[in-house]
Amino acid sequence: MYGIFMECYVALRQYFGGESAGDIRAYLNMIVFIASAIFIMIKEKDRVKKILFGIMPLVIIVGFLLPITRIIYVGHVDKDSPETYYRILWLIPMYIVIAYAACLIMMKMKSDAIRRVVMVAAVLAIMLTGKLVYTNRYMYKAENIYHIRQDVIDICELIKPAEGEDNPRAAFPEELTWYVRQYDTHILMPYGADIIEGEAKGMYWDPVYDAMKNVEVTSEGVEIVDANALVDATREEECRYVIMPEDTEKRKLSKDLTTFGLKIVDKVDKFYVYEDPVVVEKLEEKKAAEKS
Repeated sequence: MYGIFMECYVALRQYFGGESAGDIRAYLNMIVFIASAIFIMIKEKDRVKKILFGIMPLVIIVGFLLPITRIIYVGHVDKDSPETYYRILWLIPMYIVIAYAACLIMMKMKSDAIRRVVMVAAVLAIMLTGKLVYTNRYMYKAENIYHIRQDVIDICELIKPAEGEDNPRAAFPEELTWYVRQYDTHILMPYGADIIEGEAKGMYWDPVYDAMKNVEVTSEGVEIVDANALVDATREEECRYVIMPEDTEKRKLSKDLTTFGLKIVDKVDKFYVYEDPVVVEKLEEKKAAEKS
């Protein structure tokens, strides 16, 4: 039970912005949020607002941390994707609660000067406990009306299923994975953004992602991706398409994927789009068996 509780606690800390156990911002964020919710619960006269902004957030946090809640969720709510348990925290209106508590304090102050001080303090609390979204390494200048990378759109258009065809599974490199589902939900992937974030913290594991990330570094500092391990993993997970960046001086494939039978469909910007005939044949045989 203690192990389950710690898993829930780590997820809660990450939700509040803590990348590691020593990230002080997460704890400050928790303190400000919990203090705001308690203040609303005590001082708010309107019953609906008291429940919505004070009682409910605290009940959700307590319930989220209880091991029995996670056991029920994994066993009965989402058996196939237990890692989605953290989404319960999406029900918490974090900064709305903090902002409303600040407004409640200001409404009780008679002095305009004190109100201004409280407002500045609330803004600083939000700024200091949060992160500027534009500093994220996955933020790019908009290239199209979708506000996602153009190379992702071009690749999706290249491999998207025709009418009546099954949705293809494609293995994308980490830098593109974040955007695929935003553009086309018909393209399946062996892993998504949740694994990329979670794998770094030891939470999740996927053989395809593992093959892409676990590289051999030469004495010259060049990262070598094991092409054989990659193809084995993509075939095991039935990835019809494999998208890989072109070789650079810093990162290369140990072998050309075409030596394993994969075919180059096209090259989009700096990414090669491969199709695996072995997987195509395997999927066709499976489909024929299901019909018979």
